[in-house]
Amino acid sequence: MNKTIPLSNIGPQWAGVKVAVTETGFREGSTTPSSFGFNLGMHVGDALADVQSRREALQTCVGTPIVWLNQVHGCDVFFINSAVNPDLDPPHADASLSARSDMALAIMTADCLPVLFAAFDDSGKAVGVAAAHAGWRGLHAGVLQACANALAQTCVVPTGQIKAWMGPAIGPESFEVGQEVFDAFVQQNPLNQACFLQGCAPGKYLANIYALSRIALTSAGVANVAGGGLDTLTDSRWFSHRRGQQQGVPAGRFATLIRLLPSQAA
Repeated sequence: MNKTIPLSNIGPQWAGVKVAVTETGFREGSTTPSSFGFNLGMHVGDALADVQSRREALQTCVGTPIVWLNQVHGCDVFFINSAVNPDLDPPHADASLSARSDMALAIMTADCLPVLFAAFDDSGKAVGVAAAHAGWRGLHAGVLQACANALAQTCVVPTGQIKAWMGPAIGPESFEVGQEVFDAFVQQNPLNQACFLQGCAPGKYLANIYALSRIALTSAGVANVAGGGLDTLTDSRWFSHRRGQQQGVPAGRFATLIRLLPSQAA
């Protein structure tokens, strides 16, 4: 772990690709209502100068400029085909992709699911990467399929040569949703019904966002899917919007990042 940046030791070990997942930076039991920890979100009430300083430190750690998104729970994919000016407003999108080594892709979450992708050519060389933000709205809208298909098209490889990894998100025993969410997913695909359990009250369900995402990725032809099994609500290593609501404090945002290493880029 970096001495100043709280980095997790989780993530896929993909040749030619660098992955990083930040943590809250809180010591066990040290969270206070006035402390944002290693928050990277500009929209949660934290001092903007502090957030910018953390982002700059993370950029130094990653070794290249980071492309941040203005995530809107949709399914648009931002294609990075040239250097991005960090002074410009971040693009409104919920996924990004690149075949460049001079940019890292970042997804910010605090219960929603971050998903990383890497495309490999016939020889097994990494030729492109992507990152997606999959809250339930974006997941239902098809953000994972859109991201996988865009990466395959850009890198001219079949989706079967794309690997995906699911980062920390709210777990299946914590993610309570209403009838409208259950109906939306089951009407979209009957297989999704197995991803829900009856909740404690009528019209309430426990949703497994990891299982829903695996079904979505499989439908896009992505069979190599790893990760899952974590719960941001109960695991204090990561920020959780729902936990913050329960505690009456604002929740920060952690980042899941991916970069194509220089030796892999065309």
